[in-house]
Amino acid sequence: MDKSELSLSEKLYFRLKSLYLANRLPFISAMLAGFAAHMFMFTNKLVNHDDIEALFYKGATVTSGRWGLELSKLLFPDWSMPWIYGLLTLLFIALSVCIFLRVLDISSSVLQILLAALTVSFPSLTGTFCFMFTSAAYGLAFFLSALCVWFFARGGLKNCAAAALALILCLSIYQAYVAISASFFVLLMVRDCLEGEKSPWQIVLWGLKALGMMAVSLAAYFAVSLLVFKFTGMEFNSYVLENVNSSASIPGKIRLAYQNFIDIFSFRNYYIISSEASRIVHLILAALVLLGAALTAGRKRKPLNWALLALLLLLLPLSINCMYLMMSAQSIHTLVLYSFICVYFLAALVLEKLGPSVRRPAKDVSALLLCLVIGSNIYFANMCYLKMHLQYEAADSFYVSMIAQIKETEGFDENSRLAIIGQQDNLLYYAPQLDTSLLLGPSYDLINIYSRESLFRQYLGFDIEFAGEEELEAISATPEFEQMAEYPYYGSVKMIGDYIVVKLG
Repeated sequence: MDKSELSLSEKLYFRLKSLYLANRLPFISAMLAGFAAHMFMFTNKLVNHDDIEALFYKGATVTSGRWGLELSKLLFPDWSMPWIYGLLTLLFIALSVCIFLRVLDISSSVLQILLAALTVSFPSLTGTFCFMFTSAAYGLAFFLSALCVWFFARGGLKNCAAAALALILCLSIYQAYVAISASFFVLLMVRDCLEGEKSPWQIVLWGLKALGMMAVSLAAYFAVSLLVFKFTGMEFNSYVLENVNSSASIPGKIRLAYQNFIDIFSFRNYYIISSEASRIVHLILAALVLLGAALTAGRKRKPLNWALLALLLLLLPLSINCMYLMMSAQSIHTLVLYSFICVYFLAALVLEKLGPSVRRPAKDVSALLLCLVIGSNIYFANMCYLKMHLQYEAADSFYVSMIAQIKETEGFDENSRLAIIGQQDNLLYYAPQLDTSLLLGPSYDLINIYSRESLFRQYLGFDIEFAGEEELEAISATPEFEQMAEYPYYGSVKMIGDYIVVKLG
């Protein structure tokens, strides 16, 4: 059939088919590994405190500078739907991996398969799925960060403008993913150093242009945010202001960024490395990458290229952790550090540039090491989801029993208000066999004071008005409350004035 006779939909079909065939290995790998790691989350409603509260909305959007997250409601309705949002997120990440592989010219089929599986099983995505209500939008932001790299790598003014637009939209959904684009720009410079076809000055000039594009994008994003605030009457919320207005100096923030990167290898910081076996594998892999880079650079016999390569390898941890330059250390968590996947892409770059005599055994050893990391990540994701399931089952049983006691309290009627005072942390089972205290999501406070009311209403079917903060303080100061026993013992549920009071530990 003559291509000129094809309809627009037919042309689109053949274009998508061509792209799929060219990228089918990493795409299929990403989908299979993604299902192995996250299917339990996709097929159950596993919740934490934020997802309980945000079952029908996307949390703080405009006031967090995430006006793009607010706009994403046009694509992703305000429902925390695990199957459809899980699948969409996985698709966005799989497509992004295909883009990164093409941009970096990683041609090895084995490495493509492994990098795709590593990216979708990475603990940052596990943490993202613990906030299912924003996961699809965050997947889109990840994809936009990949498009930014792809457009800019193609060169030209129009592509530079497209890259800037993609980065602005990415920032408007989730600011932390700027680190992904920044880190892949560094990797592109590393690739050029390893190939040795461009002069160091050409590589540096390209890097400065990329930096300039990112700076302009950040400025434009901030300007749009101010305009949005002007028209909506909103402003940055206290969480943003407290975390951005850090008193640390720039040198201090840079030191923290490098220290955190070292801590990831030493202490499994933020669970970026998901097991002790994986930690050992990462240390071995890091040593092999540095050795391989030195061998490749030494073979080129270009001292300036070698020096620039060393500088870029020192710069990569800072680009991965560049959010330390913009946020306080206390606000950094697993989701923010998705850019750590660049370490695996760096390993693949070095492997592809090794000399023929060492490339084959190096690939075999690296493939084995990366398979161990993938397996560890998949196990870790499933353990986290199982822990969330156990936590919710324990909380469900705990609060259903409490509701029964509330209903049996003398004086309970349609006008009753509920005052639950205290925390239930010492009363619920939190699966301590897996410590996830540093992973945002299946953390210790599954149910907390601000998500409890939503749990009662939306999950347990008990629609009762809760006392406000000032009312809780007033009740806590009464002699009647002081004399109450702690839940679940007799006398821990009592009518005080117009409130049914439950005294937790």
